[in-house]
Amino acid sequence: MLGIFVGLLCALTWAVGSITMRDLARKLDPITLNAPRTLVGGLAMLALVFATGRQGGYATITPLQLLFMVGSVAVGGGIGDALYVTSLARIGVSRAFPIASIYPALTLVLGVLFLHEVVSAGIVAGLVLVMCGVVLISRISGVMAQPQRQASASGVSFALGAAAFWAVSMLMIAPGIQGHDSILVASVRVPALSIALWAITIARGSWRKLGALSRREWVILLVGGLIGWGLGSTLFVLTVALIGPTQAAILTSTSPMFALPLSALLLRERLHARVLVGTALTICGVILVS
Repeated sequence: MLGIFVGLLCALTWAVGSITMRDLARKLDPITLNAPRTLVGGLAMLALVFATGRQGGYATITPLQLLFMVGSVAVGGGIGDALYVTSLARIGVSRAFPIASIYPALTLVLGVLFLHEVVSAGIVAGLVLVMCGVVLISRISGVMAQPQRQASASGVSFALGAAAFWAVSMLMIAPGIQGHDSILVASVRVPALSIALWAITIARGSWRKLGALSRREWVILLVGGLIGWGLGSTLFVLTVALIGPTQAAILTSTSPMFALPLSALLLRERLHARVLVGTALTICGVILVS
């Protein structure tokens, strides 16, 4: 049950992080947006490692594990997140989030093919219910957003691309975290991604756009980084360690269940009554998975 709770808490942090990014995604490209977010999240994890005396664990990380740790965050957090942030700017949180959340289905298929995972009927049934709930929410959101056709089509494509890269990232992280503390792993993965993002941001000169942000926007940016890349990354690693990549993917995909009510409350996006049905299906799926 601990893995289930941690996975749902991770989904909540990702939902909050996504909502905080919506307006900023219209001003900054994905790489420039995520550079400071990953920096503040990574520094927070590094500080926590040294504050709690976990730094001795770095010596126990093998080169292969380091490759999987860094590679997984580059694929999922770098490429996948960049595609996702782009979709946010084009079709909004309430459409992009549910569409990108189909990645558990891809993770399950890839896990069976490449990791030879044994998948029970309950997990499959839970996945189906979760996906039905997500699709239902997505259809409702499409009515709310009413984007232009061209922006909608490209936004959906970017969201689907994010799902594919997130699925690959889920499989890559499992071999890298075995035997290691989740906070320690997060303190390696997030700073590594931040270094890469800052290098690109500086090379392109897009860092100058950050100077145009208001104080309020900087607060939103940094707090979102702490929640999404600090706390969220740690909870994600812990979830995979506790219940494996397939179940972790299913549980963390429940973020729309949190994102939709939050977007209605904070962003004033309208909700259809059928969102309750989608949420109910998602909850039933979580129960089966657990």
